Amino acid sequence: MRGGGTGGRLRYLRLLLGLALTLAAETGAAAEPRVQACPLPPSATAGAVQWASPPQANKDDKAPKPCAPCSDPANIAAKTCTVFRFLTSEACASGRCTDAEGEFVRRSHGGDAFFLQYDTRYRDPARYPRARGENCRFVLWAIPPVIGIEDVAGYAGRNYWQDAYAASQTMVEPPFARNDLAFAIQPPTVRGQHQFHIHIGTLAPAYRTALAGLAPTATRVRINGLDFHTRFFPVPAGSDPFAGFDVSGIVRAMLPGGAADLPLYGVMAVVTDDGRGLWILAAEAFERAELNFIGPTACRLR
Repeated sequence: MRGGGTGGRLRYLRLLLGLALTLAAETGAAAEPRVQACPLPPSATAGAVQWASPPQANKDDKAPKPCAPCSDPANIAAKTCTVFRFLTSEACASGRCTDAEGEFVRRSHGGDAFFLQYDTRYRDPARYPRARGENCRFVLWAIPPVIGIEDVAGYAGRNYWQDAYAASQTMVEPPFARNDLAFAIQPPTVRGQHQFHIHIGTLAPAYRTALAGLAPTATRVRINGLDFHTRFFPVPAGSDPFAGFDVSGIVRAMLPGGAADLPLYGVMAVVTDDGRGLWILAAEAFERAELNFIGPTACRLR
């Protein structure tokens, strides 16, 4: 280097040092794992692999052992297991209970037992500003310790999506219309609770418009800045849209990384055309806030 003298050489060395530190930081960030493989019990199917999102990659789900459910001693006291602790407490032993965030009732459908929550946080917007106006939001909660969409072994043999649909039609008042009816499950990166749950609401306007103009053969769509993988399934008139459907299996087949992508992708299932169509959509970082939970009148549990 010419003409710079000692001061010029020092500035040059500082520049090189700054560049080296920046590259090291970027390399470290890139090397940080987004998902991790989980150990499986000896009874697991041969070749099966369970995946999880490490706590440091998640906004709120900071379960110390992401591969284990809330019943694990390492997780049970965590904030992300608050709902699981409540639903398995003496307060909910009768099958009906209430806390600051909702009313819960134990229900069953097709052999599956679950808790259905009517979220009442909209009644206290000062404390829960994000819930303002959300007078028709329901959540289905698994009762056994099941982690979430990534816990394939945990919910094997249970069709919680079908249970959520049955709840939307027979367990709430007024029943949801079978058009633009939406169900969503969030990935661990954005969810608040480590226990399996499905949100029940309706399509927001942007989604309603996008799906109305989408060809049934479409496999990708971009809505609200999210890139979705999509699949459409026609449903015979009068049939249960989720009967015989393995939503998680469909999603695993849609995603480029299969089951390894489940900790990163949220899923939405949408019933359209008076129940004669079913859309399955999956996108990274999809949140329940993309659904609409505001109705013309307040809903209630039956």
